[in-house]
Amino acid sequence: MNKYEAVQQEISDINISTSTLREKYISLKKVLERNCKEITSGETLQFPSLFSRLVFIAQKYNLPPSLEWQLQTIRVKTSFLLKNENNLVSPQQYKKAYNTIKLFCSIIYNDEEYPAEDFDIEKDFDNIKKDKNTPCLRVQITKINRVENLLTGITEDISNKIDIRYNVENVNTIFNSSIDKIWIGAQINIIDYYIDKEGYYIPKFIVLEPDYLIDASAMAECFQNYSISYLHYFRKRFEPPVNSHYILMGNLANFFLDELIFTEDPENLTFDYCFLKAFKEKPFEFTSCSDIKQVGDFRTFMSKAKIQFANIKRVITQDFPVNKINPANCTLEPSFFCERYGFQGRLDLLQLSENKAQIIELKSGGVPYPKNDPTKIALNHEIQTTIYRLIIKSVFELDDRRISSSILYSAAENQGENLRMAAPYQKLEKEIINQRNLIIATEHAIYTGDNNTVDNLIRYICNLDNYGKVPDFFTQQILDFDKQLRNIPELEKAYFYRFITFITRELYIQKIGDNYFESNSSTASLWTTEYKERLDNFDLVEGLKIIDIDDSGKDMKILFQRSDNVDFINFREGEICILYPKDKEKDSALTNQILKGTIAEISNNNLLLRFRYKQKNRSYFEKHTTWVIEHDKLDHTYVNMYKSLFSFISSPIRKRQLLLGVAIPKSKDRQSVNNYTLNKENKQDFILNKAIDADDYFLIVGPPGTGKTSIYARKLLEHYYNNTEQNILVIAYTNRAVDELCESINQAFNCDDQSCDKYIRIGTELSCNDNYRHRLLQNIAAKTKSREELRNIIQKQRIFVGTLAAITGRPEIFDLKDFHLAIIDEASQILEPQVIGILPKVDKFIMIGDHKQLSTITLQDENKSKVEDPILNIIKLYNCRESLFERLFRQCKSNGWEHAYDTLTYQGRMHKELAEFPNKHFYDNILLTTNDWQTENLIQREINLNNVYHKIILNKRRHFFDCSEISNSQSDKVNYNEADIVVNLSNSILEIYKELNLEFIPDKTLGIITPYRNQIALIKHKLFQSQNTELQDIMIDTVERFQGSQRDIIILSFCINKPDQLDFFCNLNTEKTVDRKLNVALTRARQQFFAVGNSQILSINPIYKQFLASFQ
Repeated sequence: MNKYEAVQQEISDINISTSTLREKYISLKKVLERNCKEITSGETLQFPSLFSRLVFIAQKYNLPPSLEWQLQTIRVKTSFLLKNENNLVSPQQYKKAYNTIKLFCSIIYNDEEYPAEDFDIEKDFDNIKKDKNTPCLRVQITKINRVENLLTGITEDISNKIDIRYNVENVNTIFNSSIDKIWIGAQINIIDYYIDKEGYYIPKFIVLEPDYLIDASAMAECFQNYSISYLHYFRKRFEPPVNSHYILMGNLANFFLDELIFTEDPENLTFDYCFLKAFKEKPFEFTSCSDIKQVGDFRTFMSKAKIQFANIKRVITQDFPVNKINPANCTLEPSFFCERYGFQGRLDLLQLSENKAQIIELKSGGVPYPKNDPTKIALNHEIQTTIYRLIIKSVFELDDRRISSSILYSAAENQGENLRMAAPYQKLEKEIINQRNLIIATEHAIYTGDNNTVDNLIRYICNLDNYGKVPDFFTQQILDFDKQLRNIPELEKAYFYRFITFITRELYIQKIGDNYFESNSSTASLWTTEYKERLDNFDLVEGLKIIDIDDSGKDMKILFQRSDNVDFINFREGEICILYPKDKEKDSALTNQILKGTIAEISNNNLLLRFRYKQKNRSYFEKHTTWVIEHDKLDHTYVNMYKSLFSFISSPIRKRQLLLGVAIPKSKDRQSVNNYTLNKENKQDFILNKAIDADDYFLIVGPPGTGKTSIYARKLLEHYYNNTEQNILVIAYTNRAVDELCESINQAFNCDDQSCDKYIRIGTELSCNDNYRHRLLQNIAAKTKSREELRNIIQKQRIFVGTLAAITGRPEIFDLKDFHLAIIDEASQILEPQVIGILPKVDKFIMIGDHKQLSTITLQDENKSKVEDPILNIIKLYNCRESLFERLFRQCKSNGWEHAYDTLTYQGRMHKELAEFPNKHFYDNILLTTNDWQTENLIQREINLNNVYHKIILNKRRHFFDCSEISNSQSDKVNYNEADIVVNLSNSILEIYKELNLEFIPDKTLGIITPYRNQIALIKHKLFQSQNTELQDIMIDTVERFQGSQRDIIILSFCINKPDQLDFFCNLNTEKTVDRKLNVALTRARQQFFAVGNSQILSINPIYKQFLASFQ
């Protein structure tokens, strides 16, 4: 059956199903969406929505306008149906949708011509309300006429195709420079537009790709008194993070503001109390700041801080009342998303009353020049408040006259000179939007471009003519930046440029999305996807009711009651999330202030969130009754990668050559041995000695169950701590792995009670297991009485451990400590640019990982991250999504550098029968067993239980349950038949354990793996219905969550209902010989493994065909 036949069969199956017309219509839309994704999968453009894909496909395949309109109608109508279960579809509308999709697939897959008779274009969407008076219209560009200054596009509500006139004098000429860079397929918001006599739309504002939100503070830095340029945005990406006394003073001033706003009695709040509290909350920052290391410098800093405290107190107690600002009605650090203008931001202070808003932005630096002008404000500060005004205007639909904004200059000592009004004017707003557009256009050029695109940007950044007349210090910055890049070899430049393209693509997708993916991977998915879809995908938790707000501690905790009645929750303790009210259907993350908090506790009934900022003003919480949380998507990972890359090319040449793989890693001479003949103990010692002998780096490949963390990391720590004076940095990718490393340190020092004090952990409390929180840096620092005491503790401690994100987030640690060795666990899960900046800062590193298990997490398609540059292929860089560990291993193996790597071969986890398939097909039969039980036969037991599941469990170590019948579900992400088998198996396992008086331990005995959250929820629900309490606490999760875990028995529900889902589940290595996900799933089981799936679909994949054959 070819593609055309398969799709037509699927459409027919939907048509003859017993589902309602509404359900059938939604299913047809899913078929349309999936096929559109496949049709556009090879394109260089990204597609944040089905709307954008349909516009592109219609142009590429020259679809008739009426057919395109009907396809878009299906999209809009489905969105309408998903908003409310009472929204229905008529038989005529369903029939039209059915015929439209059949015809669409015939044209695309079967080259059929469009019939002569055309559809009647039905303009009535049955009560789908459209606001014709909206000040903002979303348009996708389909044609650009630069001669006539016209942009032609389709509006998102598909009401019509419109022509937009730009370069209109006194209206929108300021946008010409960014429109020169616009492309067909781009989306724009046109704002405050009118329609002229000829029918052309004339907008005052044109916002390019508005779903790509730029941070207000980053945007403001493009506007310097000496130069206005979007190039500042890109140049600052590469600047190393600075922990200067200016930054510290800014953070301290904001802390003073927060404390003075929150307290009931600001008059009696003292500087000494606030400063000591600030030091205890962030002692590391005060200790690591080199600017104030000397006693005299610190005293000067204290004096300035005291003045700032007094000034802020005076403003709050005297100036605020005059300006009708009541601290009790203010919100501290409120965050907002603004899709209309393409910005996001966190304000310092906001007072929001009925139809009125007052914005206060605190600045702790020196007052602007000339200092004797109390009205003067710096340009970048003015820009920041102007952006905040645009955000508030959009979110709350306020008139400009109802919004006031002021800068609070805390360094101004004279009363009345601290608060300075920032008055808005439209020309400045337009210039801000235009510079933002230029940033987006540049990001898009890199996204679709190559190394030459990056090279052109770098040249443009380094050309001083692009900035006008600039001061000497800025000239020197540009010259230094240019020199650094000019002096590196071509290989390093190609490497640097290629990874910039890769990171930019990742960031672009993280910002605005590419709906090719199953999950909502972007920030924009908060408003570009339907609420109901996100709910069904478990991307949000709704129906939260506030039970209690506790601000008695150093932060604010809010306890919510859950009313969603959902067994499965796709959120974990320690994760950062977005909270917003949802009292009405139209409420969203775009229509309210959002709060960013950390999940502290989750249960079936309650959810506890922690927030950094306390709020005296409770009106926000009191006026809303129902709340929602969604996942937050953080930019800082990508920002750190840019800085990491630049740090790498700025490192010593020998370090760069080693990491690129062009220099041979050094090692002490040791006689070579055929280590495959060694027994377990000798093999262990052999590899440990090789790792110790290595001078530059060593790679340990640890297949499943070989003890790469529990044994090798521990023994390496023992050796280096007891036999050297070296400082050791221990890094892992996940917090779970860092917890395991902390346990390994405990074992290395025989501390069974978790009381070990031989290390310091970098991280947060919520991401750290209770047993190790006493070793968190901030908890150690809180007990110290001075900076010197903390500095001495840091100097004496030799082992520092944390996630890669935690370590990169604390770059000051390298200013306080020289590390001789870094041990990096889970190295195969870390992208090159994530770690490449840290490694040159240590003398030697040992990486532990397995590139045949789960790899790095990336958003872009594998083909887009592929590396085709021959100069980079020479160093074995074939795909940017691979880890440095995998590339260096490939390089060492290719060059015969056996002194720099080795593979662990003794596994003590799986029974030999369970290990047979992964050993043969993934590990070339190198894995050996270490325990007698791993080769023993299954004990035959006679019991009074004799259903088919009991017999299989009692007599087989591994079994595949074929579930090829069609699933009776509207969703591809659930399979009821598989779920029933999984539940019957689980109940039967429990019954056998009880019959044999065996102890059933939920977190050791049984685990269930399945790829979709919906299937997880279904299995959890069915297990709950079975009323076996012992099964309520077993782990049911995705394979990604199971990596690093093990159970006596594993059940795998493939839940692959359609052939295209194989692509989602599979995660092949570069050579296409190993499926990493399957490998991890198979190797979690110690004693028995049971799989449930559709053999007909699974057999399409060669690896899965071999897997199924192994059961015969």
